[in-house]
Amino acid sequence: MRSPSKPSAPATSAPTAWDKTAEATAKPRRAAPSAADRDGEPRLRIFAAAEAVFAKRGFDAATLREITEAAGVNIAAVNYYFSSKEELVRQVLDRRMTPYTAARLAALDARLADADGAPLSVADLVEVMVRPIVELSRDEDGGRSLIRLLLQVRARPSEDTIRVFIDRVDPLVHRFVDALQMAAPHLTRADIYWRYNFAIGSVMQVLADADPISFRLRRQSDGACDTTDDEAIVRELVAFVTAGFLGPVAPPRAIKPSSSPAGTHRMPASAS
Repeated sequence: MRSPSKPSAPATSAPTAWDKTAEATAKPRRAAPSAADRDGEPRLRIFAAAEAVFAKRGFDAATLREITEAAGVNIAAVNYYFSSKEELVRQVLDRRMTPYTAARLAALDARLADADGAPLSVADLVEVMVRPIVELSRDEDGGRSLIRLLLQVRARPSEDTIRVFIDRVDPLVHRFVDALQMAAPHLTRADIYWRYNFAIGSVMQVLADADPISFRLRRQSDGACDTTDDEAIVRELVAFVTAGFLGPVAPPRAIKPSSSPAGTHRMPASAS
């Protein structure tokens, strides 16, 4: 006599976008899971380890061995989740840049909505530019890991790292330039791009000096400039950058008369 069949198991719902295991379950396994795969969240551990190693050693000098040792996984786990070191670099940058750009976009949209079509002040826009990067650049240990990563990109750019900025940051930059054009009509669009670039340079400089590894500004000022105080950093940056945007335009470049005798032609210095 046949035993009654067991009722089928209830269908489980598909993993949500926020389910940390969704990516792993969505991909077909290419091999039996290693101990590292069964132990906690290896992908997140790789992310955390890679960010720390890249920030400390730089993208080029960092090795996968250092990252895997810090994460407690093997090389196969890195290859499984990221396929290559280059892809790991790109995803680490993207993961760190996304909250920063999202916060700036949300703050800008909120300010524009409150203004209801009226131009915002330069100071309002500058605070929206500055505050998110100051507040989101500090990591759990009080360091400035985001700034260290960005400095690595600036010092040794690559096609992969620059692509993250083109995709994530540049559209937001254009939004700020549009808003600043309305707030500072005495400036041309070229003026605003120049000054926006100078503004970001100022932010990077002070936050690099505010890193606990350095505390350079704090030492130079004998403690008068407290770079452990993010609110003080925001206040001083907003005042400085706002003054830069409100300042006069640069005078046109004077055309120097040629000192060459008539009928002669001098090669430009750049051609030598």
